[in-house]
Amino acid sequence: MTTFTKASEIAEYLTTLMKQIKIADGYHTDIGLQVFRGRRKVDDDMVPCGVIIEGDDRPGDNISREEIKIEQSYVLGGYVPCDADQPNDAAHLLLKDLKRVVFGNGNKTNLGGRVRSVSYEGRDIGPRADGKAIVMAVIFIDVTFAETLADA
Repeated sequence: MTTFTKASEIAEYLTTLMKQIKIADGYHTDIGLQVFRGRRKVDDDMVPCGVIIEGDDRPGDNISREEIKIEQSYVLGGYVPCDADQPNDAAHLLLKDLKRVVFGNGNKTNLGGRVRSVSYEGRDIGPRADGKAIVMAVIFIDVTFAETLADA
């Protein structure tokens, strides 16, 4: 098992995890069919899909002269079809899938031992656009890891 020392490695791994989210594999949604890193807007024909947005990082204490503790924020989300009158029903299933893939399946609170820790920081259900049977929901996580500054 590889220990991650770069935010880009963590984002790639989170993408791999989110690609597992398919109804055929026991999840409630199919956002794993397409997962985008950094894409904030999606077209209707791209739904269902998942998104990963990297937020701010917060440097902590130096671990050594070459390494520093980093806490990196990530937003993991997706867009799924929904009942236009009850969009939150689909959003709750999406949130359940996101939490399961990050904190279940042996990942616990450190992505299977690849980082120091992963903490859940909340969730949000986006408002459904008028006339659209699509809903968006996200979870917020913070990942703490040791970054090698010369090779970040």
